[in-house]
Amino acid sequence: AIIGQSGCGKSTLLNLLVAGKLFTEGAEIYRREGHCATCHQETGLGLPAAQFPPLEGSEWVSGSPERLIALTLHGLLGPIEVKGEAYQGRVPMTAFKGLSDREIAAVLTYVRTTFGEGASVITPETVAGIRQQTANQKSFYHPEALNRQFAPNP
Repeated sequence: AIIGQSGCGKSTLLNLLVAGKLFTEGAEIYRREGHCATCHQETGLGLPAAQFPPLEGSEWVSGSPERLIALTLHGLLGPIEVKGEAYQGRVPMTAFKGLSDREIAAVLTYVRTTFGEGASVITPETVAGIRQQTANQKSFYHPEALNRQFAPNP
C-alpha cells in the first residue's frame, strides 16, 4: 500500500517502523550472554530436562503483557505450568530490573513476536508503568502471585 491510501496511513507506517526497531534491538538483547537465550535457547524451546520452560507457544508469552513485564523485571521462582507441562522452578528466572524500559520493551516485543503467535508489541511506556506499579516487589515473583496480580489473558 502507498502512504495515504486506505489502510496505510502515516501513523500506521510509523508504528510499524517503531515495532521493527524494537524487534531488532530485542533480538540482540535476547541473545546476550546471561540473558534469555541462555536458558530458553535461541529457538525459544527452552531446556525441559533442565527445567527451563519453552517460550514458543507459551501462554506466559502470548498472555498478559503486564504479567510478562512484571516477571521480567523481578524474576520468577517456584512451580509453573507452561503449555500443560509442570516445571519445578527451583532455579529462579533472573530479574532484569537493570535493563532500561526501552530494552525490556524491545526484548519482550521480540519474544512476543517470535514465540507468542503474533502477540502485541510492548512499549517502553507500558514497561515504565509496570515498573512503577511493582516498585515495592523486592524479591522474585511466584507464578501464583503473578496470576493474582495480573490476569493471565487480558
